[in-house]
Amino acid sequence: MKIVEANKFHTDIIIEMLLKYKHETPVKVFAEYGNVEFVKKVLAHIFAGRGVALLAFKDEVPAGLLIGFIDQSIWDPELCILKELAYWVNVEFRGTSAAYRLLSKYNESAKLLLDTGRIQQWTISKMVNSPDLDYTKFGFSKVEETFSQGI
Repeated sequence: MKIVEANKFHTDIIIEMLLKYKHETPVKVFAEYGNVEFVKKVLAHIFAGRGVALLAFKDEVPAGLLIGFIDQSIWDPELCILKELAYWVNVEFRGTSAAYRLLSKYNESAKLLLDTGRIQQWTISKMVNSPDLDYTKFGFSKVEETFSQGI
């Protein structure tokens, strides 16, 4: 399993996986909404340095992705946080090292952003239908739970 930092040439691969992600998520309204042009704009910002986009490949076949966006905190514009937007592994690659390697590389990338002063914190979230991964093994601390209506 190989993890690469995605660039604009990976846009179609990312969008294909994001479409699978949005149809499998427990947030049902995601299936009703979709604006690929907006996704492309968000990805362009990420590729330009406003976040992290990682892809896992197994023998040149896309296996998964982890995308995070740098956002400012409500408390101070100088407080920037890398927030995970999507963490997905294609069905046929679940149970492989893809998820572990993506998360490890995400942490590595975030640590570099932290060390260079670009961010002060980073996050990862877990959907209710996600595998029961122990994110504390990767250094994360549980700080909140999110509840939703209208799904």
